[in-house]
Amino acid sequence: MFFSRRFFPFFLTFFFGAFNDNLFRNALVIMISYQSGYSSGTANALSFAAMALLMLPYFPFSATAGQLADKFPRHKLFRACKIMEFVLMVPVLFAFMRGSIWPLLALLFFMGTQSALFSPLKYAYIPQMLEERELLRGNAYVNAGTYVAVIFGAVLGNYLITVPHGGLVTGAVILLMAALGLCGAFLIPEMKSESPSLRIDPNLVRASWDVLRAVFRDRVLTHCVTGLSTFWMTAALYVSLLAGFCKDVLNATPHLVPILYLLFSAGVAVGSVLCQAVGRKRPVMPLVSPALVLMAVFTLDLFFAARSWTHAPDTLFTVGELLRYPASWRIAADLVLLAACGGFYSVPLNALLQHKADPREVARAVAANNIVNSFAIALGTVVTAQLMAHGVISTVGVFVLVAAVNFLTALYLLAIRTERLPRK
Repeated sequence: MFFSRRFFPFFLTFFFGAFNDNLFRNALVIMISYQSGYSSGTANALSFAAMALLMLPYFPFSATAGQLADKFPRHKLFRACKIMEFVLMVPVLFAFMRGSIWPLLALLFFMGTQSALFSPLKYAYIPQMLEERELLRGNAYVNAGTYVAVIFGAVLGNYLITVPHGGLVTGAVILLMAALGLCGAFLIPEMKSESPSLRIDPNLVRASWDVLRAVFRDRVLTHCVTGLSTFWMTAALYVSLLAGFCKDVLNATPHLVPILYLLFSAGVAVGSVLCQAVGRKRPVMPLVSPALVLMAVFTLDLFFAARSWTHAPDTLFTVGELLRYPASWRIAADLVLLAACGGFYSVPLNALLQHKADPREVARAVAANNIVNSFAIALGTVVTAQLMAHGVISTVGVFVLVAAVNFLTALYLLAIRTERLPRK
């Protein structure tokens, strides 16, 4: 299935898009945290703002994106979205060359707009082009592929921005990745429209309300959306915290930041692949809540491991120096394991959402999910940033808050543990 014409070009299309999002955002975060001269509090706030700006466009545009993806042939919309991305990367290149943080933050918002239009296509493509028994596997590959792209994008973004002429190199690579994603989009097979008679509502508020109301009328879809929102909010918090965690808690050089991104993203990818492997042998929905409980446990252990970190050298730790301390290995293990649990529990929820939604309305169901996800991410990052800025909670204290949210979500999702996904 993976290398088939119906999946592989699609995989390349979204892979390079996710790669670009993370290369762009992580290079910008390193600029803010290490190269801008801002104070720790301001740098942390701007790092959270970068995540919020990337997600903000999902509020107004997701519903319309879902309507478009249900009304028009999706292969044409894939191409239009990737052309938009390529054009947008040209000013990004010049902004990176100049080292202009505020224009890059503005362009990050437009990058988020393109992603908001692309996302319903991405997840509605799976149930249209794959057989029902392939839903879990397809979502596992998408989840794993997305986070492998996160790994390479984060690592490359954190590295390229630090080399000589880093702004030029970073911008040029971003433009190249956009071109590769555009090539993948033109290889996607032709697809028929699912709802050609659908009327596009020009009222963005009313359109958003309609797709949300349709999803929240269904108990199972409501649980799926809520569970997925927890996943994306906690993942966004971890990713936004890592640069500040390295600098302020571990007292490490910026070279550790991409390694922690790599560990987190690899954990999600491994958990996603493990989920589809387990799903071939037994139902996976009963395992969703236990995976969330384990995620909360590993998150709490990460908090205690970070609290016990007392080493404070006169200069920043290098990666090699950190490896001498057993506590650093414990922190790394917690990060990988909690991320694997997140990858494991999110895959069945995506598959169940696609399985239970009306085939003519899958993209709109995904759009509703995106609206709630983006609201959860924005709320989580903004509230956390404010709590940190006012000294209410520390960088490591956020982990306790995340663990509590994971545990409560695990209790909530027990209600759908008896749902079944199509299996081979």
